[in-house]
Amino acid sequence: MEAVNPGKETIPRDPETCDIPFYVSEFVEKEVGNDYESLSKLGRLIEKLSENKLKLEEQVLTVSSEVPKRIQKALQNAENSKKSLNQLLKDESLLHDSINNHLLMSKPWMENLGVLISQIKEVERHLAYLKWISQIEELSDNIQQHLMTNNVPEAATSLASMAELDIKLQESSCSHLLTFVRSTVQFWHKILKDKLSSDFEETLAHLHWPFVGPAQSQPFGLATSPVNTQEAYDNLEILFSQLLKLQTSDELLTKPKQLPEKYTLPPSPPVVLPMQIMLAPLQKRFKYHFSGNRQTNVLSKPEWYLTQVLMWIGNHAKFLEDKIQPILDKAGFLVNARVSISILLNLLILVTSVHLYLLF
Repeated sequence: MEAVNPGKETIPRDPETCDIPFYVSEFVEKEVGNDYESLSKLGRLIEKLSENKLKLEEQVLTVSSEVPKRIQKALQNAENSKKSLNQLLKDESLLHDSINNHLLMSKPWMENLGVLISQIKEVERHLAYLKWISQIEELSDNIQQHLMTNNVPEAATSLASMAELDIKLQESSCSHLLTFVRSTVQFWHKILKDKLSSDFEETLAHLHWPFVGPAQSQPFGLATSPVNTQEAYDNLEILFSQLLKLQTSDELLTKPKQLPEKYTLPPSPPVVLPMQIMLAPLQKRFKYHFSGNRQTNVLSKPEWYLTQVLMWIGNHAKFLEDKIQPILDKAGFLVNARVSISILLNLLILVTSVHLYLLF
């Protein structure tokens, strides 16, 4: 042990040249120091160290007895897991072989089943095709029966149903079926349209349509008696409603008139069929005055066209609002009668103007 100075300063011992471990000498110096009178503490210090030693030995014994048990348990668990895994691998191998054998055995069955499924699908397509034809023929027979009994409203309803079927089939690749449906719709549409149009025009004539004079001078529905006038209005409502049922089929069969590209107008809702019929006599009058060699056909005077059209709109506004608009509302058509006829008349002006412009 190295010398110490009187000021109680400790001089570290070199662990390389000292037999006592450095941590021991450091512990003694910390507990006893340079005070030799403190050696009386050694007894208590030794007792304390002995107690700590016993505790440490007990802990070591406890650990040394528990660790092997834990290790043994872990080893046992690992061994059990290994056995379970091996068993699973054996089961998997057996199942794999069983599945492969089953697939090999069932392959011919699957091929035969695939052929049967294809045949079933083919039969289902044929059945669906026949069902469509059956529906069309049934509706066609219904229309014929209704017309034979003069039940035109029901005939128009059946035609509307047929037109709906035509729309549903638009995405179909069955060209012959599409042709059959469209030709059937066209056949009955022409018959019903001609019949209803004739009756409708006759009713309009009884009501003195079109009204070419001022609105306040129009004798709406002049007839021999009020009873006949009311009957004419009743017929007007009935025929107008029946013609509305032909609207879907009419839109399917009628191609809209195409103007030259530079005159193309923004898209507008289609004008209902009965209003197209109502506009026909006005179209005739317009073409009579503003086409051909008539003195009124002056391209440099567009105000003549507009004045005539505005006068016609004014003459018919009250009748359209009072008599036609309620029918449209009752039928569920979101159409403004006055606006519709205004669109048609203005389109007539545009078509005539473009035609004259192209001629000159």
